Formats: sequence, C-alpha cells, structure tokens
Amino acid sequence: MAGYFDGDGTIATSDISNQPFKLGLSLVFTDQSTEQIANIRNFLINHGIKTSNILKTSKGTASIVVVSQIESVKMTLRFMLPHLYKKANEAKAALDYYEGRSTGNDLLAVFAVEVEAGRREKHARKTPVDVPYTWPEGHRLMKERRKARLRDAFGRFRSRVTPEDFDRIRHDYFGGKRLCDLVKEYPQYARETIRRVIGGGRGYVGVKGIGRVDTTDTTIRDAFKAHHRAEEWR
Repeated sequence: MAGYFDGDGTIATSDISNQPFKLGLSLVFTDQSTEQIANIRNFLINHGIKTSNILKTSKGTASIVVVSQIESVKMTLRFMLPHLYKKANEAKAALDYYEGRSTGNDLLAVFAVEVEAGRREKHARKTPVDVPYTWPEGHRLMKERRKARLRDAFGRFRSRVTPEDFDRIRHDYFGGKRLCDLVKEYPQYARETIRRVIGGGRGYVGVKGIGRVDTTDTTIRDAFKAHHRAEEWR
C-alpha cells in the first residue's frame, strides 16, 4: 500500500476558506482502473480505515478513493510511513501537524520543498494560506469561536421570553402553580417554552437582552442571576 501511495497517491489539502485556524488533509489514491481502486478501498476498510466511496476525478479520467476522517488519516500514515520513500517527508510532516508538533505553515513549507524537489505535484492556490497553529490549537480556537458565535446568534435571533416574564413564571411555578395554569396565563409562549423556563425540556431558554439562560438550577429565581451563573459555568 505504501508503494502504491508513493506512485499514485497524494496528501491533499482541502478548501479551508471557512477554517482559518486549521488545515484539512486527505489521502487520495488514484488509478484509471476502477477495479484496482476497489481493491485499495477494500484493503483499507478491512484494516479499520474509513474511506469515501469510489469517486471520479474532476476530468473523469480516473477513479479515486479518499481518506479524510482525521483518525483514519493518522492511522493510515502511521502504517505506511516506515515503508514510504518518495512521500515519506510529506507523511511525517502531516503527522507532526496533526499531533501538535508543528504548525500548518510548517507543513505547507514542507509541501513547497517537496514540489521544488519534484516529489510532489504543484497545486496553485487562488488565495494565500496562513495557519500559524498546530492542528490541536486550531481545533480549540475554532470551537471557541463557534461557541461565541452561537451565543451571539442565540441572544440576537432566538430570544423569546422577556426578563420580567421569566421571573414571574419561575416565581409562580416554584410558588405552587401548575404548568397547565401557566400555559393558560401566558398564551404568548408555547408550552415547551414555559417548560424550559421552569427547568424542564432542554433546561435553557432565550431571554431578550440576555441570550441563552440555563434553567435547570431550581434555586435561580430571576433571569439576571441566571445569566451571571451561566457565565460562570462557561
């Protein structure tokens, strides 16, 4: 398999315009024979590697199978690395990047050297790529940014309950009112929304001017305290 990859394989970087903190890598096996690619795919799957279906190149002149799932990429590279020759430097650099020993820019620099040496095909990029993070660092930064965006979007677009109603509903419920009574008293809110306000359902609700408020803590009596406690949990 390593010899086959040396001749008819490549480590491809996917479009990362929407992922400025990390590179996406795929292992691509190519052959004009669909039967040969099917054998490659079966071999990988039988060794616990997740692969794509058999695909065609953009020009339709050859068949390919792609390994993109990160753990499968790392496993395949580890298995092949001791037996690679032409693509050994690329494989080691890719593992170093995925395992936190080098940055994305370091990996791209290795790819550039391999292009100059004639061991890697050149792929022109329309936009410059700058990834000064290891894969674990970039993954953590992306998760933090995604959480911040979700919190912001929730506060701006998904808020449904006013802080005053939030306080009154919880006060009345913990004071002894039943859910069915609250549903009748607050017809502007869906039953599920009121259930969330009192700590049922998913345990959170959108409060206007505050955003997402976790409500599973029954000691919380007002939205302002709930908001600050939610900030502490984050």
